[in-house]
Amino acid sequence: MANASLYHLDQILGEFRLSGKQLAEYLNVDYSLVSKWRNGKRRLNSEYIEKLTRLFLDLDAKYGYNRIGKVLNKMLTEEEKQNDAYIYSLLKFWLSSTSPDTKEHAAERFIPHNVQKQFYYIFQGSQGRRDAINTFLDCVISNQGLNLWLFSQEDNKWFSEDENFLKEWQDKNFQVLKNRNTIHVIHPVERRFKQIAQSMYWWIPMHLKGNALAYYLPKYWDPEIKITIFLAENQLVLFGVTSEKFTKKNMTYLFTNSEVLKNAKDVLTEIFRQSTRMFEQYALESNGRFFSAFHRIVENGNPVYYFSGAPILFMVPQDCLIEALSDNSFAEEDKKAYTEILFQFSFECMQNVPYLPITYVIQVKQLEALLKLDRVMMRFLSHCIGKPFYVSQKMFRKLLLHSLEALFSVDNFTILLTDQSMFYSYENIALFVKEKEVAGFIGTDYETEVGARALTTQEDSVVSSIYYSCQAFVESHRMEHMDKENVRAKILAMMEQA
Repeated sequence: MANASLYHLDQILGEFRLSGKQLAEYLNVDYSLVSKWRNGKRRLNSEYIEKLTRLFLDLDAKYGYNRIGKVLNKMLTEEEKQNDAYIYSLLKFWLSSTSPDTKEHAAERFIPHNVQKQFYYIFQGSQGRRDAINTFLDCVISNQGLNLWLFSQEDNKWFSEDENFLKEWQDKNFQVLKNRNTIHVIHPVERRFKQIAQSMYWWIPMHLKGNALAYYLPKYWDPEIKITIFLAENQLVLFGVTSEKFTKKNMTYLFTNSEVLKNAKDVLTEIFRQSTRMFEQYALESNGRFFSAFHRIVENGNPVYYFSGAPILFMVPQDCLIEALSDNSFAEEDKKAYTEILFQFSFECMQNVPYLPITYVIQVKQLEALLKLDRVMMRFLSHCIGKPFYVSQKMFRKLLLHSLEALFSVDNFTILLTDQSMFYSYENIALFVKEKEVAGFIGTDYETEVGARALTTQEDSVVSSIYYSCQAFVESHRMEHMDKENVRAKILAMMEQA
């Protein structure tokens, strides 16, 4: 199979009648680098693929992209020729990929004339899989209103080997979602807990955007040959295949053929029909659904982990919470209902709850940011009452001091102050998880209710994986990070410095 760098680069240089030296001059690189690309000794990375794409686009613009259409083997319509972004994505896709061998196979002599040849692209190995994913996202990123469907049984080792790819992957998915596309993804729950948790932490920031929808298959399914299907309807489809038993290699294929796309949609429709939504999603809703889910964490004595910017949820005196409530212009009728909810998180109520071991994990960056705000939206309380619950900075500090005093006076509360994050490159997310019960995430901003969103799940594998990952995260810190007096002194110092 021809290397993408050799096959496609040579083909487009021939079409544009450019030599390797001329290309090196255009790109302002050493000629030896171009030679390595052409003889397959060096891969074309994403930076140079983008430069090459832009170069050939500029060279062919005045010719109506006819030469680009020729190398792509595609008859471009006049409407397509007017869409520079579309031509750019097509050419970048082509330059990033490997073409099937163009030599006639012996079997072709026996294939009937009415059998259609499928044009596709092949990517080999872990780096090839990352290249294929980037190519797929680059092709759909400028579209709007697309439905994307992802189902994967494969291991995610190839995914996490390159941190730069991971960040690029998240950024591109955010852009896809920002353009009002929807991603439906089935998360495997038959993996090891560590893998499930890792996958969740990569995806949760996107699921909190609202149009990345999570599913799981309730039945156990672990075939020897594992597949991945990633479909952008009516655009292209990615197929991945691996098998730990038969080969260590993984192969990835990209198809744009309409029949292949239709078949992929039919397969995914059946798989998703058998799936179940993983998360309950909540905006700021007054129907009490989030409060009911969140209140499960005090219903029995199973341990709880709570990650946020400040430990201001439990053990604050009721009169202080009511004072915070009056900071908001709620109707009197609403205040009565909210007071009942707040009471259930107060010191007076919580001191009567049977032994409930809670570990608070305070994220330093979040707390530092909170101490600089004029007004702070109490995210958990806002979701519990169903309306934005703001407090002044003065009231926020008062609540913080009360909660610290209560937490440090009770033995079954552990507190950890850390500058590490559970979420790759995204720190402003709160998390709660109760062993064997429920896990939840809040991505709502502390300053505005725009885009406020929370998620909860009671799916056993996900709850257990999140719980054990939190346990491992806390245990990875030295004891001094959890010494109550030390933590208290550091938080008081942060309050003075802010």
